[in-house]
Amino acid sequence: MKRTISALLALMTVALCAASCGETAETPTAGGDVTKEENPTVTEAVTEAFDPLAYLPETDMGGWQMDILCHEDALSGTWTFKADAMNGEIINDAIYNRTKRIEERFNIKYNVFAVGDQWSTVGDKLRTSVAAGDDLCDMVIYYTYALQAAMVTGHLFHNMLEIPHIDFSNPWWHTEINDTFSLYGYLPAILSDYSINSYQYANLLVYNKVLAANQDVENLYDLVRNHKWTKDKFYSIIKDITNDSNGDGKMDVNDTYGYATNFGYHALTWAYAIGDMGVRLSEENGVELGYQNEKFANLSEWLYDLLYESKLTFEIGWDKPCDISWDENRVLFQAIWLNDLEKFREYESAYGLLPYPMYDENQEKYYTYDDCRCGAFGIPLTSSPEDVDKTGLILEALSADSYYNVIPQYLDTVVTSKLSRDEESLEMLDYIMAGRVYDIGYAIPDSRQYTWLIYNDLKRAKGNLTSTIEKYRSSTVKYYEKIIEAYKEMSELE
Repeated sequence: MKRTISALLALMTVALCAASCGETAETPTAGGDVTKEENPTVTEAVTEAFDPLAYLPETDMGGWQMDILCHEDALSGTWTFKADAMNGEIINDAIYNRTKRIEERFNIKYNVFAVGDQWSTVGDKLRTSVAAGDDLCDMVIYYTYALQAAMVTGHLFHNMLEIPHIDFSNPWWHTEINDTFSLYGYLPAILSDYSINSYQYANLLVYNKVLAANQDVENLYDLVRNHKWTKDKFYSIIKDITNDSNGDGKMDVNDTYGYATNFGYHALTWAYAIGDMGVRLSEENGVELGYQNEKFANLSEWLYDLLYESKLTFEIGWDKPCDISWDENRVLFQAIWLNDLEKFREYESAYGLLPYPMYDENQEKYYTYDDCRCGAFGIPLTSSPEDVDKTGLILEALSADSYYNVIPQYLDTVVTSKLSRDEESLEMLDYIMAGRVYDIGYAIPDSRQYTWLIYNDLKRAKGNLTSTIEKYRSSTVKYYEKIIEAYKEMSELE
């Protein structure tokens, strides 16, 4: 986020109040006020109501229908950007009202249609329609991991850097992923606040406030604020918490743990948390593989101990809930996506949110990975120039409106349990969201899945991944060199 989350909530509150009082709208400046402070704090709220779309042209599209292709996913679904009617649910109604405002302002019909519940269905449908030259839709919402290399090699998408009306200097555009997927002036996929997906799939830690209080754990929020929330501090805390609760001489589901995590995608986040990245592609340096440094080697040994040797960690199954219920107060830290807090709001035991720890206090900031299950947006090559222009304008408008009217409400709901609203967790979300990164090696994996070394090879290698990295290096580089060539080809088509 380029504007703090806490400030957005303040802005939303003031805007709603001003609207109810009938104040005159003030025109916002596109791209204005986008500086992210080093240490997030609550900033002064805007004191006058304004129209967030006033910078866009007043355009009547004559009832044009914007067709958006997607799939219905069990973990998130079309509800993250579509609502058919008001139903009293905060996010549903915010999305419904946003869409209605856009439809009325530009005289369009907003039409989202899903083509199945599997990741592959959108890609299959899109490839078939583009190959046939069919103008199936105006925009596609898809998982980058589903399309993988075809996102670039398949000749499927217009260059999003060239779409009219889209202004990436505005804070509703997620420049982290846009920069990651841009090469040679070509960008097939983008993300913005139009969908709440990229917030939902940010990796973070949730901690049990009851257990922390019972065990006199120091103030965790202050550790984050004071730049002392490191992996070694994390380890020392969970070591003090973990114990054989029932005294039967073994650690199992009946005992107390400092940490619970999935050993797959959540465990991978530790590499991003120390500032590393599986794969980087650039025009200057070509393929740059991460994980080939002393810091990652030290992390690998530390993580192997944490997950497989120390008995401080309770393993959570793949896409499964933790077998130790939160209200049993026997897990201090649990690795989650933000989306998982949908379940936590119903628990009795209070929870707080934290970023993943840094490698050490010399690290610049807190980082986390935004899982590529979040939906990216692309415009099919079969879309006509006239429709591309309209799609760009509507996508910019949807994103801007969401920034002010949907995202703040969504983030407010995830830090509000049935018992209380945790203002300090809201502050922690500033750190978490400001540190989101995306990895082209995760979204477009090679056959050996270099980015997935921690999941695939850490246990077998007993924490020493040096030889495995060397083994995979040559074939991985060759794979991504082909991706670079595909980028060059697409840039020449535009």
